[in-house]
Amino acid sequence: MITLLQELNRQFTQVHKESYHNYNTANEIDYPYLTYDFDVEDLAPNVEGFYIDIDIFDNTGEFINVFEIEDKLKDWFKQKVVLTEDHLLRFNFLRSMKVPTGDNLLRRRNMQFYCKVDWRNKEWQD
Repeated sequence: MITLLQELNRQFTQVHKESYHNYNTANEIDYPYLTYDFDVEDLAPNVEGFYIDIDIFDNTGEFINVFEIEDKLKDWFKQKVVLTEDHLLRFNFLRSMKVPTGDNLLRRRNMQFYCKVDWRNKEWQD
């Protein structure tokens, strides 16, 4: 699981430098930024599916930066396949939607991707 998290971090930071697992850990918040986390389901021996939830934040009162990052993520992960020593990853875009913040300046959107992971070097117990 650690190797998957490292690869996800690599992928997200290539799209947008201010990317964080779970929550923004920076000492000083630099907008716009995104956070991501995932839920997992078992699909078959050596195969798992991950629902990756992404939240994009900006504090300008506009959605332009948020939509730009959303478009970059969709383009980056569109039909993306990543092969590493540990796994084969296949990504698909599922959805995106607005998230009300109750703040006049803070803008937020949520996206979800699905990632199918074929573990290459993991021993499974049936």
